[in-house]
Amino acid sequence: MSQPVRAIKKTLRKEMRNLLDQIPLEKIEEESAIVTEKVFSSQEYLSSTHVSVYLSFPKAEISTKSIILDIFNKGKICYVPCWDGDYMEMVKLESLNDYSSLKVNKWNIPEPDHDQNRDIATQLDLILMPGLAFDLHRNRLGHGKGYYDKYLTKCRQWTKPPIASKFIYCILPNNWDFYNLKWCRLGLLRSDPTCS
Repeated sequence: MSQPVRAIKKTLRKEMRNLLDQIPLEKIEEESAIVTEKVFSSQEYLSSTHVSVYLSFPKAEISTKSIILDIFNKGKICYVPCWDGDYMEMVKLESLNDYSSLKVNKWNIPEPDHDQNRDIATQLDLILMPGLAFDLHRNRLGHGKGYYDKYLTKCRQWTKPPIASKFIYCILPNNWDFYNLKWCRLGLLRSDPTCS
């Protein structure tokens, strides 16, 4: 990635974080409910058994709590991210009690204990992943560490394309030097255009 693109992404991340931090809790809850219902009614979710889902920030991000509860209620197998340094794996949550007992990390996100032995995903039917922003071409702007980029590259051979939960803002770039932030609802973004 070129230096100008890195600089644009860094600026865009800062602007998106500022915008998302201003969204009232009621709006976050409303958007979370809409996206959650779209997940529940999607063919990808209905036909899945092994589901990876991110553990959401308490604000400025689509909440995944209801999705995690439903995964267990439907008898599906739930995997969540566990990261250390620049490395991330999807590890199995054993139960709702296991989920409830997760401690929050420095970003106030529940996270599995790094010292606890957990099953690592070797098969995923569905990956629900977060992002700061997306465009209409399904490009994702993550938080900047590259966790999901590296993970998806590693597991491409044995998993299906991910679905990203999108919040309220999307980026509609005209070119690399100029972009507009527009209010829109994209709902679920499938990484594979043939899944639309």
